[in-house]
Amino acid sequence: MSESMMKVFLDTNVFIEYFERRELFETVSDIFDAIEDGRIEAVISSGSLYTITYLLTIGLKRMNIHRPEQTEKLRSALNGVLDLATVVDISHTNMSVAINDKAFSDIEDSFQYHCALQNKCTHLITINLKDYKKVDSNSIEILSPMEFVNQAF
Repeated sequence: MSESMMKVFLDTNVFIEYFERRELFETVSDIFDAIEDGRIEAVISSGSLYTITYLLTIGLKRMNIHRPEQTEKLRSALNGVLDLATVVDISHTNMSVAINDKAFSDIEDSFQYHCALQNKCTHLITINLKDYKKVDSNSIEILSPMEFVNQAF
């Protein structure tokens, strides 16, 4: 990563927005295009990959897609995620910090935040800004996909 390149942490909900073609699909697509073009480095937590796998499996079942086709579609989608973002971990110590961080009522969001901090991300992109409203924004910039696109491009 070059000195000036942004390192963004993508919250799980950014991928769900994309896969389910929700309201911010086009904006998220713009971010993914910038990642593919090498203008941005992106990371996700290993926990995000587990959650994405679970949610995509439920979605495929809802569409009446079963194994082995389900497994192939899931592998394709997850390989796409891995092509976009590097999976990063969070240490045992930072997990403990995250569990006990009073700035969060949703501990899963705290895991994401502390994982992003540990991995020295410049930005955390999330659909749910309200979940991060009590954090120290001097450490990392928390933006919605639209705010990020407006600021970065």
